Amino acid sequence: MSFTRPDKLSFLRFRSLRMTLLALALLSLTLGSAGQELRVKRGEAPDQAGEDEILNRELWEFAKHTPYETALRHIAQQTPQAAAPSEAVLPNGWKIAPAGTQVELGRLPYEAVLYAGYLIVLCNGYYISEQPEVQAIDLSSMRVAKTLRYQSLFPSAKAGLDGDLYISGGFSQKIYRVDRQLNQVREYPVNGYTAGIAPVDAKHLAVAYMTTKDAAGDYVAGKISLLNTETGSVEREQDAGYFPYSVCYSGGKVYVGLLGENKLLVYSSGLDALKTVAVGRTPQDLCPDGDKLYVVNTGSDDISVVDLKKDNVVQTIKLTDKSGGFGRAPTSCAASADTLYVTLSGTNAVAAVDKKSGKIKGYIPAGWYPSRAILDDRQLMFLNAKGIRARRPNPKGPQPVKGKGGPEYVLTLLRGSLSVIRAAGIKDKLEAWTRQVEAGSPASGNPSDLKPRIEHVFYIIRENRTYDQVLGDLGRGNGDPALTLFGRDVTPNAHRLAEEFVTLDNFFVDGEISVLGHSFTTSGYASPFLEWLGNTGYSGRYKGYPYGTVPAVFSPLYLWDALDEKNVSYRIYGEPYYLFTRAYRIIAESLGPDSDLARKFYAARMANAARTDRGKAFYQFAKGYGGRAETAKDAAELLKDSEFAHGLSKVLSGDDTLYQALTANQSLRGRFAEFLSRYAFNYSPWDLTCSDLLRAQAWKADFEKQVKSGAVAALHYIWLPNDHTAGSASGFMDPYQYVAQNDAALGRVVETISRSSVWSRSLILVEEDDAQEGPDHVDATRTVALAAGPSVKRGAVVSDRYDQLSLLRTIELLLGVNPINMNDRLAAPMFGILSDKTDERIFKPAEPSAHLAPDDRLLYQGTGQN
Repeated sequence: MSFTRPDKLSFLRFRSLRMTLLALALLSLTLGSAGQELRVKRGEAPDQAGEDEILNRELWEFAKHTPYETALRHIAQQTPQAAAPSEAVLPNGWKIAPAGTQVELGRLPYEAVLYAGYLIVLCNGYYISEQPEVQAIDLSSMRVAKTLRYQSLFPSAKAGLDGDLYISGGFSQKIYRVDRQLNQVREYPVNGYTAGIAPVDAKHLAVAYMTTKDAAGDYVAGKISLLNTETGSVEREQDAGYFPYSVCYSGGKVYVGLLGENKLLVYSSGLDALKTVAVGRTPQDLCPDGDKLYVVNTGSDDISVVDLKKDNVVQTIKLTDKSGGFGRAPTSCAASADTLYVTLSGTNAVAAVDKKSGKIKGYIPAGWYPSRAILDDRQLMFLNAKGIRARRPNPKGPQPVKGKGGPEYVLTLLRGSLSVIRAAGIKDKLEAWTRQVEAGSPASGNPSDLKPRIEHVFYIIRENRTYDQVLGDLGRGNGDPALTLFGRDVTPNAHRLAEEFVTLDNFFVDGEISVLGHSFTTSGYASPFLEWLGNTGYSGRYKGYPYGTVPAVFSPLYLWDALDEKNVSYRIYGEPYYLFTRAYRIIAESLGPDSDLARKFYAARMANAARTDRGKAFYQFAKGYGGRAETAKDAAELLKDSEFAHGLSKVLSGDDTLYQALTANQSLRGRFAEFLSRYAFNYSPWDLTCSDLLRAQAWKADFEKQVKSGAVAALHYIWLPNDHTAGSASGFMDPYQYVAQNDAALGRVVETISRSSVWSRSLILVEEDDAQEGPDHVDATRTVALAAGPSVKRGAVVSDRYDQLSLLRTIELLLGVNPINMNDRLAAPMFGILSDKTDERIFKPAEPSAHLAPDDRLLYQGTGQN
C-alpha cells in the first residue's frame, strides 16, 4: 500500500470532522431494550456503554431541530477526497510515518498469532453495533482473507498441540476453537472472564480468568484454570489474585502474568502453585525464548528476564532513556537469535534490544500505538492499535458501517493497522529509522526568557465538548458555526473568556473517552490496559466502572505526587482519581501491597466499580465533616474521632481494617491526615442531580477561607462536570440547561478569583477531559480550552498546537515541579498564551444564559437553597 502526501490545504481540510456518529436507528435495532436501560443509567457515571453514541444524536437534534443526517451531509461536503498522508500528526503533536508495508485492520488490534499460513489478528476495540473481529491476513497478498466475528474477545490466541486454534472470548466467558480452514468447530464455556490462554498438552489448555463473579454477580479476583478440550470440562481452578492477564507454558510449567499485582505466578502443569516472582509494574506480555522468559512491564517501562530453570529474575532491561520518566509503555516482544523487538506504544516505535547486553540498538518507526510484535523467518510484523491515520475524518466522508448505514463514533475512527518489514533489511536501516523516531516527538524546551509572576494555578476540568460545538460561532479563530450546538446564547462566559483573553483554536485532548481523559488530566498517561479496558467497557463487554478506581489501571505517578515531591500545596475538588490513587499509594508504601489492608482496599474498590461509584460514597460520608480537615493538623484531630475513622475505614477498606491500621501506625495516620487535608469533603463528585453552581459555591467558600488565612493553595484542581449533560433522557434537565449551568458556574469561579487578593499572581486554565460528544470540522479531538489571568494575553488568537500534556507541562513549569512522565516532559508548554505585560482588570461575567434553569438562576443570584 502506498500513500500520497496531500498538499498543505488539502491536509488542513483533511483534519475535518467526523466525530462520534453512529446512527441511533442502527443502535436501537442492535441493542433493542438495552438502549432504554442506558438512558436510565445516565446519572450513574459520566459515560456508560453505548451512551455517547446516543447522546451525540440527541444533542444535535435537540439543539438544531433537524435530523442528525443534516450534520452528516454537512460533514461530507466539508471533507475532501484524499489519500492517507505518508506522515500523520497525532493529537499530542507526535508524528508517525511507519516503516514497511501497511495493511489497515479493524478496531484496536491487540493480539496476533501465525496460524495455518495466515496472520490471525484479534481486534479488541469498540464494537457495539456489530461483533468484534478476528481477521485472517494473507501475508502473500497482504490482504484480509477472512473475517470471523465473536460475541466478545480478549487479546489472546494460541495454536493448540492438537492443530486447532484457540481464541479467548473475554466477557462471553468462552474459549473458541477454530480449525485450519478457519471454521469454528467448538466453543467452551468456562467460569470467568477469560484472559490469557496457553496449551499444556494435546488435550489441555491453561485459561486465566481475568475476573470472576461473586454471589451478587460483581467482579472479584481472578483465577487460573485447566480446560480439557476433549471433554469440555474444567478440571481444576486455582485462585490467582487481581487481573491475571497473560499465560504461557514452558518447561512443564504454567506462567501467569498478574497484571494487577505486579507478579509472575508459576504453576505446575496440573496447576499446583509453585512460586510467585516479583516483576515490574503491570506485566502485560510474556515472551518465552529458550531457557528465558521475557516479562514485558508496561507501567515501569522495562522487561524482567526470568530464568525458566530457577524461576527468578536474572536481569532487568530498561527501556527508558537517560532522562527517565515512564510513558514508553512497552506492550509486547518478539525474539530473534540476538535481538528482542519490543513494541513501545507510547513512542509509536519498536525498540531493537540486544539480548545479551540488554542495550537498545535502535528504533523502528511504527504506526499509532504499536501493540504486538510478531517475527517469522523472513519478516518482522507489528500491529498498530490505533492505525496509520490520525483521528480525523475518513477522506471519503462519513461511510456506512459495514454496509449497514449510519455515521461513526470517535472510537470507531480508531482502525488499526499491520506493518510488515523484511527482517534482513533492519540492520542497514536501523540508524536512519532511529533518527526518524527521535525526530517524531514534539519540540519541548523550557523557555526561560518569560517568567511570569504566577504563584496560583486554577486547573478546571469539564466534560466532553468539542471546539466547534461551543465556540464555532465565536466569529474569530478556526470555527464552523454550522456545527455549533451550545453557542453564545448558551455559553456567554466561555465566549467572553475566549474574546477577552485568548482564543485557543488548536487545542487537543489526548484520550478518546472520559476514562482516558481523566487519566491524562491527572497523570499525563493512560496505560495500555486502560486503553483496552476503556474500549471494551464502552462496548458493554465489561461489567462495572473500574476506570481510575481500581489499582490495576492506576498510573505510576500523578500530578499530586509531583506536587508532594516539591512540597507544593494543592487542593482537589471532586476528582475521585485523587481519592483512590493517593490512598492506595500511601497504604502500599506504608504497609506493603500484599498487606491485609492493601488487599481489603483492592476488594472494596472492585465492589465500588461494580456500582459505578466514582467517589459518591466517600462524599456522602464525608460531607458532614466539611471544614474539619482543611489542614493536616485538623485532619489528624479528625482521625481521632472514632465515628469518622470508622466511617472512613468502611468506605475505603469495606470494614474496620483501615481503622485498626490507623490506630496502630502513627506514620500511616500522619500520611492519611495530609492526604485528607488536600481534598474538599463538601464538594460533590460526578452527580447530575448536583448543580455545578453548588459546586462553585462549595469551592468559593473553601477558597475564601484560604484567602482569609493567607494560605491559598498553589494549585486548585476543580471538576465542573455537568456540561456532559444527560441528552434527552427523562428525569434530567435538558442539554441547554446543563451547559448553561456549567457556563454560569465557570463564570462565577473566574470572577471570584479575579476579585481576590491573589488575582495578580494567578493563572486559570480550563479544558475538557475529552471531546467524544460532538462534531468538529478540524479534528475529532479538538476541544475547548480557555485561559485567564493578568499574565494572559488580551484579545489574542493563539493557534499554536497545544494539548492536555502541554497544559500539564505549563503547570509544572510555573509551579516548579518535575514532569510526571515522558509525555508531559516532551510536551510544548503553553507559554504562547502569556504576555510580558500584566493586565489586572477583573473579569466581569456575562449575564447568565436565558437557558439557565429557574433553580439554578436562584442559586446564581444567591437566593437558592443548597
